[in-house]
Amino acid sequence: MTSDYRHASAPATPPPAGPQRPSIAATRRLGDLLVTSGKTANGPDGALIASGRVGDQVDLETARQCAWQCAANVLETVRAELGSLEQVAEVVKLTVYVASAPGFIEQHLVADAATAYVQHVLGAEAGQHARAAIGVAELPTGSPVEVEALIRVR
Repeated sequence: MTSDYRHASAPATPPPAGPQRPSIAATRRLGDLLVTSGKTANGPDGALIASGRVGDQVDLETARQCAWQCAANVLETVRAELGSLEQVAEVVKLTVYVASAPGFIEQHLVADAATAYVQHVLGAEAGQHARAAIGVAELPTGSPVEVEALIRVR
């Protein structure tokens, strides 16, 4: 039995931010679709590769390295969920968020690095995808780039 959330009463105000954050899933699966939560530009050591806005504190080449790492983090999350990348039929869509300084208009060039990583790892056919490259003011933890994916699995 599920509760009907439309009729549940909600608190008048959200709770204050605290040390305990709500739990979110790294991935969610609906049939043959797998959606990942956004992954930031954390390297293997867990530290951000860079922080700040692209076009201000972060140059284009560093932002592209961040996008590459974000895509690697996305595929590592997929691998952890599925056990391997062999079950990936295709990447349907990547969404690439770029923390952008005013006037920075090359989000697509940053996103190209995430696309290149996915296609390098999965191949041209499975790695071919639709994409959005979106400039935003800020991203969590100061990451210059965040990537999320919609993936069709076998």
